[in-house]
Amino acid sequence: MELASVLTQDRFTVVDVPDYRQALAKLHEFKPDMVIVGEVLPGEDSMEACSRLHSTFGIPTILLGKDSGGEIWTKAVEAGADLYLKKPFSYRELAARIRAILRRYLSQ
Repeated sequence: MELASVLTQDRFTVVDVPDYRQALAKLHEFKPDMVIVGEVLPGEDSMEACSRLHSTFGIPTILLGKDSGGEIWTKAVEAGADLYLKKPFSYRELAARIRAILRRYLSQ
């Protein structure tokens, strides 16, 4: 919830959903410009979810997690994530990276 609040204050429109199934339902109602996925995703493997969201919907994806090792970062990028950001992170950095990723996607 804190992340959604901060991003909303930074003028992003945020739809917060608790799990992957509800996220899929929202994707059919509301076409987002980006999806942010937590590394621990109830009811679904987050890497698989990233891969499906990116390949099926063509949506840029950010994966947030706690692992500081290179292995998880590599898996996230291979799964289609545009960014793996390790917790804790700066909200200002996240907002700047969101804008940069969206500039790349929206200019295509």
